[in-house]
Amino acid sequence: MRLELRRLSAFLNADEQSFAELLAKKTQKEAKAEQAVFSEELRKAQQRLETVGNLYEKLYEDNAIGKVTDEWFDHMSMKYQTERLELKERISSLEAKLKKLQTTEKNNDFFIKAVRRFMEMDTLTAPLLKELISRIDVSEVQGKGKNRIQHIAVHYRFVGYLEMEQDYFEKNIKQDTRQGVAVEYVPQAARE
Repeated sequence: MRLELRRLSAFLNADEQSFAELLAKKTQKEAKAEQAVFSEELRKAQQRLETVGNLYEKLYEDNAIGKVTDEWFDHMSMKYQTERLELKERISSLEAKLKKLQTTEKNNDFFIKAVRRFMEMDTLTAPLLKELISRIDVSEVQGKGKNRIQHIAVHYRFVGYLEMEQDYFEKNIKQDTRQGVAVEYVPQAARE
């Protein structure tokens, strides 16, 4: 974990502009894709809400002139009311998601500030880790003995998994974690 954060720090320290551009490009790409999906769902939900309203009005008129029985009117009326409530909740949820996507630029700033705080600290603390990381995916160990490989993908808060160019950090970093056990950090292995 510390090695991954050092890599981020080195990248930020070496070229803050490129780091910010990487974050912006990644979050904007994902945000645009999500925004398109949410916008389409919102459009469909709003369209269906209008259709349900029109169907309810037609049903009411048909009941008033005797085309539809009161029993059928009650049944369909409940169905339409339930669907309208569900659609209103869905629309509200989608609008909130779209609004949240619009805050991605602020999130990038928060992330950069958290990485800067890491650079200033001597020890890694739980609050900082919680601020920086949303989840860590750990795959099963492959191979045996000294050739064991285990892929770990760190997903950061606000930005997800970051794939950085090799230029911003030195060769693979090796660190002895305890007697007889060495860990080699290979940033590019995540691509496999």
